[in-house]
Amino acid sequence: MGLSLMYDAIIVGAGPAGSVTARTVAHAGYDVLILEKNETCRSPCAGYISKTINFDVPDESVLQSDIKQMRTYFPDKSYHDFSLNGYVVDRPSFDMSLLSKAKESGAQVMWNSPLVDISPGIVKFRNGNAPGKIIVGADGVFSKTASILGLQPQRFAACAQYHIKDIEPIAQTCEIFFDSDYAPGGYIWIYPTGENSAKVGLGMIKDKNKKSPRQNLDAFIAGSKIANRLSGKITGYIAGALPIGGLREKLVFGNVILAGDSAGMADPVTGAGINNAILAGEVAGKTIIKALENDDIAQLCEYETKIRRLLGRPLGRALEKRIKMDACCNNQLLQEHLPELWVTFKQYRV
Repeated sequence: MGLSLMYDAIIVGAGPAGSVTARTVAHAGYDVLILEKNETCRSPCAGYISKTINFDVPDESVLQSDIKQMRTYFPDKSYHDFSLNGYVVDRPSFDMSLLSKAKESGAQVMWNSPLVDISPGIVKFRNGNAPGKIIVGADGVFSKTASILGLQPQRFAACAQYHIKDIEPIAQTCEIFFDSDYAPGGYIWIYPTGENSAKVGLGMIKDKNKKSPRQNLDAFIAGSKIANRLSGKITGYIAGALPIGGLREKLVFGNVILAGDSAGMADPVTGAGINNAILAGEVAGKTIIKALENDDIAQLCEYETKIRRLLGRPLGRALEKRIKMDACCNNQLLQEHLPELWVTFKQYRV
């Protein structure tokens, strides 16, 4: 199927970065096409969003819990509390609500349309192709856009997450557990989604015993010191990956730009990426509008300049911490050095 309309922007990926970019550009009156490889939005994510950014939740129904503090556990299960101001959202519903805003602004969406290739002026996808002036690769950690551009695959953490009901999570508190026996190079999380339910997940780098994230998560739920707190009814499961290699060295390639996880905008230690993806979508959208208004693709370079000014320093520091965390390959080292490696401790900023 060939689409004859010349799109001003073609967005690859219907996650937060892609949808916010699409909404911004379409709202200005330009023709926008979103290509999504799946048949719906999905993400292996706890869904925490900080209220520190200037962003209104598109639909109140996606909210699952307010978060007022993070409790971080050392391997010996002593813990450190830190005040937060955010909320947990249902990620598929949240992503769909952002996408709905893009559609309301005039963007067109094509599901089950994975990217196949990009050639001058044409974007090829499964069962079709479309002409486009500007292409945005917002297609995640295993970005096909980045691969077509000839970029190296990103380093990633593998993740697994259950949704569990009939348990009692700590109200308005997200819990983070560091234990290299269960989550080598990563951590386990519990994010409440209500009074008696939570997302319980795990992100890890590589297990010397060759166990999968799900196997390690099952072992934690069944055999850790808090196993009795997690013996509820599993109502959902999702797996995936998050980039931990830091911001890519280059984000703009002629008329193609990268945003969100495909650009390495997730924090290399925490894995958090929603806020940065939304921010990148807004910057990308405004930059694309400027380039289209002036009929000057070269102005897309301003996107990279702005992103590096906004995200370069925090993501650079986090990458330094990631390298140090990789060296903490056992619980003894984690116990000793965790305050230098995790964002809620004062020592992290030293």
